[in-house]
Amino acid sequence: MAQIKEFFSEIKVGAKQNHKNMTLYCLLSADQAPVDFLTLDNALTTGALCVSEVTEGGSVPELKVNNKSDQKILLLDGEELVGAKQNRVLNTTILIAPKSKTNIPVSCVEQGRWSYRSKHFGSQSRSMSANLRKRQSETVTMNLREGREFRSNQGVVWDEIEQKYSRMATRPSPTMAMADLYESHKDATEAYLAAFRPVFNQVGIIVFIDGAVAGIEILNKFQSFREIHSKLVKSYVMDALETANQNCRPNHQSLRARASKLLESAQMSRIEERKSVALGNDLRLESERLMGSGLEFEDQILQLSIFGSESGRGTAAGSRMRKASVRRERK
Repeated sequence: MAQIKEFFSEIKVGAKQNHKNMTLYCLLSADQAPVDFLTLDNALTTGALCVSEVTEGGSVPELKVNNKSDQKILLLDGEELVGAKQNRVLNTTILIAPKSKTNIPVSCVEQGRWSYRSKHFGSQSRSMSANLRKRQSETVTMNLREGREFRSNQGVVWDEIEQKYSRMATRPSPTMAMADLYESHKDATEAYLAAFRPVFNQVGIIVFIDGAVAGIEILNKFQSFREIHSKLVKSYVMDALETANQNCRPNHQSLRARASKLLESAQMSRIEERKSVALGNDLRLESERLMGSGLEFEDQILQLSIFGSESGRGTAAGSRMRKASVRRERK
């Protein structure tokens, strides 16, 4: 896909920022996508967006969004929606058209509740932790290849949240809510966030935890990236906290070189392209070292979330990828 190669060729590795076992490199660009949109939190705060259950009875894997504004609204993979019958997270990145109603694919992150707390959903500026987003993305990709649309494996999501409670030595809450896990580690998270600040012309980050690649996040709009910077960083902090006291001291000079190599690997990723839930096209990326997803709109890369492959051989889902470097699927 030409857009991916061209896009990454313009991205530069900028300043290093670090705290304890987490190192972040700012990704910079001279240009941004000429596409205007509101972010989730902005849209909810201004009343431009209303999110509710699809019916009074509700449906776990989907929600209804009503864009009441004249602007597009970007909902990011992993962003949390709080309230109604149970908290959910987005399964994929979606660009909602102006003045439109759309059913969106979501996963539950509060398995012990199925009762109304509010009629509509709000936001607490949280996103699912990076490792959980990676696992969810893998299951969504596998389901897409099997014709199951943008569904996740709900059981995997719940299991991963339970395991994260255990790894972080956190007492399980009554509803096993991801939100309660965040609240339990709020003070430690704030200490990390103070070390990571957005910079001029920043469109993304590369994150290392304990010296290992954790992920690449890109939102190709300067102001929009500033708006969601804290939310994205926090998703990685929640993983870094698991090993924060193990005194890992990675070689930062070596990490910078690896960051550049990661961009090269991302540039050469194999791509699957499908019609998105709403506007634009959903992208699924994979290389020998990375896997992830994103959104393209009018030949512009808007967003990417890319994670390290544990095996170094791509994901399990990727073993069935066609040999062609680009596969287009239109539904």
